[in-house]
Amino acid sequence: LWLIAALLPGMAQVMPAAPTDSAATDSMAWRVSLLTVSPGKIIYELEGHSGLRLQRGNVDEVANWGLFDFASPGFIYRFVKGETDYMLGTEPYKYFLMPYERQGRRVTEQVLNLTPEQAERVVALVADNLKPQNRVYRYNYIRDNCATRPLAILERAIGDTITLAEPAAEVAADATFRNNMRWYHRNYPWYQFGIDLALGSDLDAAIGRREIAFAPVALEQMAANATLPGGKPLVSETLTVVDGKAGGVSAGSTPWYLGPLFWCWVVFGITLLLSWFDIFRHKLSKGFDFVMYLLFGLAGCLITFLVYWSVHEPASPNWLLLWLNPLCLIVPFFIWTKGTNILVFCYQIANFVGLIAMACVWISGLQEPNPAFIPLLAADALRSATYLISSRCSPQYRKRNQCRVNYYSR
Repeated sequence: LWLIAALLPGMAQVMPAAPTDSAATDSMAWRVSLLTVSPGKIIYELEGHSGLRLQRGNVDEVANWGLFDFASPGFIYRFVKGETDYMLGTEPYKYFLMPYERQGRRVTEQVLNLTPEQAERVVALVADNLKPQNRVYRYNYIRDNCATRPLAILERAIGDTITLAEPAAEVAADATFRNNMRWYHRNYPWYQFGIDLALGSDLDAAIGRREIAFAPVALEQMAANATLPGGKPLVSETLTVVDGKAGGVSAGSTPWYLGPLFWCWVVFGITLLLSWFDIFRHKLSKGFDFVMYLLFGLAGCLITFLVYWSVHEPASPNWLLLWLNPLCLIVPFFIWTKGTNILVFCYQIANFVGLIAMACVWISGLQEPNPAFIPLLAADALRSATYLISSRCSPQYRKRNQCRVNYYSR
């Protein structure tokens, strides 16, 4: 769909105006359905996809809020910055299904139990949304996406709130946005590692039933037994329009030895051995510190950019800045000069305090860490403690030459 949007950015068609006769017969009434596509292999397909099918007579179109244009100027930079402009488009129903048939992704249709007047309002709202000045919107991964938009259109057409049913137990348990993401991304641990690095504590706030519906596959589950005002079921009929795996075609489980948790514990093991050896010989391995703190510093620069310059709503606040921040670059920049040892010494004291504060944030539940962060933070604490132990005296004594500091000596 994004390829179609990139090649044909003007593809969206305005739906025909809804009939004005409120006494339209059933044969002339719009049939509105919620389409849900099972998860795919690409990371932005892991929660599935939603659309509204609008059908009457020879008209059979799907309203799709998941289109974006790679050809737009500066797309990648704007996407990283959070200026994620998606758009609504419509396409013939059979064309909407074609890519999912090739991929083997199941598509289900939930026919909605709307009155003719309510269905007409849905079509009118979609037509208004398709106008050039309205079709583009600022996509938000958890609050404004291809699942939340159809739900909002339906509720505006009904003029009231739809009562959604409970989602699957594995999604509803300990419901936060982060835990929901981890369920959908369970076979993509490196992707979740990146999300946990980039997005902050807002993801860890408790969410209700409606927020869980940010994922299309969750919306499908919750719509199945949802009710309209007055207790009437939202869905009158459920059909499988494309056969495929119910759980989608996402990749299988990542082997434990290829996941971030294993490799971060490997880093911790190497750090532990090197730190023991460095303390024993009274000097540090500056090559190892250069690489580790360079990577930590670059990660800190990315987090700082996301917190202070991007418009990604979930990126701020991010308490990881206590641990990963641009100050980490002090170590790789100044380890080569003995005259700057005092600067590194002061940084390591501040760093050790920051690591303790970071651990307290995790323990308090203010921001939940990715499990792979724990060995990395422990490795950082080991290197910081190793420096302070190897110094064996304060900077004041070092200035007076009352002790010898072997840090980063040859």
